[in-house]
Amino acid sequence: MACMGKLLEIVHGGGWVVRQSVGRPKTRLFLILSLAWLVVSVPASFPFLDGWPQSFSEIEFIALLLIAPHPIFIIMAFSYCRTERPRVIEQHLPNPDYDPRKLY
Repeated sequence: MACMGKLLEIVHGGGWVVRQSVGRPKTRLFLILSLAWLVVSVPASFPFLDGWPQSFSEIEFIALLLIAPHPIFIIMAFSYCRTERPRVIEQHLPNPDYDPRKLY
């Protein structure tokens, strides 16, 4: 691992650019999960379009299990939006000016 540090010192810049942004990662995670879970929960709600069934079959039970996480994701996204403090997120992006053939 120490050898890797020496190799990065040889080429100027190391081949990446550090970008800092301010964000709320947990809020973003649960927001993305709640939006992505729409793909699962909307088709799973089709058995309930005519109303609540008198007796549950396996299909309705599985549909309820697929629908259940969606409100939880929405509640978690809303609660983290209200409570999570913004923090600095550091990202290492490839340097567009980096050319490994140029060793400066």
